[in-house]
Amino acid sequence: MTARGAWPPPGFPIVEGDQQLTETWRIRLPAKFTRRTEDGSLVFWRPGLTIWLTAWNNDRGESQAQRLRRIKEIASPSRFAEHESTDGGLTRFSYRLRDETDEGPVEAIYGFVLGDDGDLQFSVYFDDPADETMARRIVDSVTATAR
Repeated sequence: MTARGAWPPPGFPIVEGDQQLTETWRIRLPAKFTRRTEDGSLVFWRPGLTIWLTAWNNDRGESQAQRLRRIKEIASPSRFAEHESTDGGLTRFSYRLRDETDEGPVEAIYGFVLGDDGDLQFSVYFDDPADETMARRIVDSVTATAR
């Protein structure tokens, strides 16, 4: 699930620092990543670390607490190391998983940042458990732009 092979691959933009993801969501990338869109998601990747992001509107007008409850109900029962916080009008929920792929195990952080207008869903895959610190820093960097 994480990027392998020659890097950077030709034909993909290289980005770093503050990135405006949507009209609402921003993220800070602490290193150089390549960028692409795939299956309706924005993907940033570099060797050993891949970030999938999908933005959702709050079409049902649900509170952050209602959406968080629903997310927790359907989240993997194999999850561990849950993090939950509320700050600056945003609710954050994330957890760890170890995924098995054809190439072996991949560490992952899954989660959501919930705002009043919608959610940013993320999956961050990393090959080396030592990269969890960078993955967590990226997840924690997500902010919402006031409309």
